[in-house]
Amino acid sequence: MTFGTKLQQIRKAAGLSQEQLADLINMSRQAISKWETDQAAPDIEKVSLLCDIFKISADELLGNENLSQHESTNGKLEGCVKMNVKKRYFTAGWITALAGTVLLILEYFSLFFLRAMAIRLDVETGIGLGYYNDPMEYASIQPMPIIFRVTIAVIVIGIVIAVYSAGFMRTKEKQS
Repeated sequence: MTFGTKLQQIRKAAGLSQEQLADLINMSRQAISKWETDQAAPDIEKVSLLCDIFKISADELLGNENLSQHESTNGKLEGCVKMNVKKRYFTAGWITALAGTVLLILEYFSLFFLRAMAIRLDVETGIGLGYYNDPMEYASIQPMPIIFRVTIAVIVIGIVIAVYSAGFMRTKEKQS
């Protein structure tokens, strides 16, 4: 396997784009592209930085490994991929919880809107059906209880996903 192929494989397993890797080592995206297509090779300083970023030896990065080291690299790559997936779960969990919280706030303010509409309907029709003085009373009218429960479930699920993946990432860091 060539250096370029190996670099591309490791970069993708780490979940980095060429641009992200270039930013990490203060290079251009085009330089990374040339390395990955074997049109150019990095200097020793950049190889050292790449080894630090990916937590592998220069021998592994440059392809100078025997069979047992190859299995070790595959294990590291697999661990890197799993860690990247867990980081994405962590982010998705908190985004889900945040979105649920925003929806819950909007639902709360919609109760004031419902009260205003009930008052308007009562005034316009003159039927005298009445309205609730407390906007929170509208939270007990269907379908609002279901909407609130679903939103709270979304928040809880988001938090559980984020906390679980954070715990997994912390465990993996301790193992390293």
